[in-house]
Amino acid sequence: MFVSYLQSMCDHGAWADAHLLRAVRGAAVDMQEVVRELAHVRGAQDIWLARIEGTTPSHPVWPEWSVDDLARASAPIDARLRAVIERMTPNTLAQPLRYTSLAGVSFETPMGGVLVHVLMHGHYHRGKANVALVRAGVAAESVDYISWQREALPVRT
Repeated sequence: MFVSYLQSMCDHGAWADAHLLRAVRGAAVDMQEVVRELAHVRGAQDIWLARIEGTTPSHPVWPEWSVDDLARASAPIDARLRAVIERMTPNTLAQPLRYTSLAGVSFETPMGGVLVHVLMHGHYHRGKANVALVRAGVAAESVDYISWQREALPVRT
């Protein structure tokens, strides 16, 4: 059950990012603040995935990307995150991930907690991206989980 919850959170995040990216592309004003927040989500995801996979991150935590750079980076990161989640079992979710923070401090956190963090961290920065949209005079995007549920999984009566 928990793995399916993580998968739905991953799918929701990809959907929300796509909605925000469309808003950025459709805006007639500078959207760099929005792009910065969304790029950070992807940079942080890449760093956490590299920790989980035992590889070197491909992107910095705050990448300086264009809208096109952000769009190109999104699908591969989403695919990696989905693949990691699909491999999870109750046992692997309970196993500690040993890693070093960007500040150089060593930690051990259960894999399930790490994945929840990776998915929840994006929500915070999507909220900041929406604030930046409004500040620029663009309507906020409805990227709540329930909005995704209604659009992606409509109930038919």
